[in-house]
Amino acid sequence: MSTTPTTTREPGFSLIELLVVIAIIAIVIAIIVPAMGGARTAARKAATATLLSETTNAAEQFSQDHAGQMPGYFLPNEMGHKLNAGSDGGFTSMENVLLDLIGQDAIVGEAGRPDGGPNNFVGPFGKSFNRRQGVEVDFNLLGTGDNVYFQANGDQLKIADGQVGLDLHTQQFPDLVDAFGNPVLAWVEDPMGPREPLTEIDFAKEDFQSNNKSRARYYYASNAGWLQSTSLGKGERDQTDLSLIADPAEVGHALTAVLGSPSFPTPVDFGGSVLPSASRGAFIVHSAGADGVYFGRKDSGARAIGVDGVTTQLDYAFNFFSDGHTGQDRWQDDAGLPITVDLTKGFDDILASTGN
Repeated sequence: MSTTPTTTREPGFSLIELLVVIAIIAIVIAIIVPAMGGARTAARKAATATLLSETTNAAEQFSQDHAGQMPGYFLPNEMGHKLNAGSDGGFTSMENVLLDLIGQDAIVGEAGRPDGGPNNFVGPFGKSFNRRQGVEVDFNLLGTGDNVYFQANGDQLKIADGQVGLDLHTQQFPDLVDAFGNPVLAWVEDPMGPREPLTEIDFAKEDFQSNNKSRARYYYASNAGWLQSTSLGKGERDQTDLSLIADPAEVGHALTAVLGSPSFPTPVDFGGSVLPSASRGAFIVHSAGADGVYFGRKDSGARAIGVDGVTTQLDYAFNFFSDGHTGQDRWQDDAGLPITVDLTKGFDDILASTGN
């Protein structure tokens, strides 16, 4: 007796089941990827904060060894000189600081007396280098010798992209780079600047001009090499378009807002234009943060104070008043009591400071 063989069908996914599985995988990816990105950003912020802390600690140690002077081979007003602004100069304050923190034994030609050798010529006087007011540095000796205050690894000390100027520099000086791949700014206070600023321009000015003896505490030109960059760092960010502190015409407002201490306003009764009576520190280091823009126009902190990228600027009074002007709109806590809000905390920029 013959029997007809029967065929069995192997179990498998129907089209609907397959689509359901694909949808579940897509949902899981959509949840995990942002979380991983957030974790990476948090780790980079922590690493950057550590780097800035190590830098301020090194500056503090240098200051203790040099009668209270903050690091920087060239003086703050020399770094802020008009000849160091933009395409004419571009030598930055952090590069100047690193000359003292890791480069004292790498300087092989004294200021004003370069030896004409094959080494790299650096300084803040840009196209006036015929005045021979720079120094020659052997980059191979950076971080060596007995006068090293700070150690940075290869990811932290390297040439960053997009620096403006440096036309007559033999080679770009290495930069201190944060965990996001962007150069770290240094703001070094001029000890000869006004102690009680009468105006914002006494606190921060575009540049120092030798034929105009008035000084300020800080100078925009000391970091113009980065603030004027149109393709800064790893993200190639255009600071001139995106940064609230990149416009030299607004330097009085913007840098006073950023570098002035919110803990010491004057007048204390807010009876007039509010200015800082103290800075955040004699030595301030500044990372642009995750967005790669120094106080970006599109940052949440900018939106919180009503910056629209066109008409509204940073102002020191935003630490105390929501409209940036002395009046009735004081920031308040839940109980309706007036409070101070550090306006920089709304941005993803990271700052650290030391010194009085």
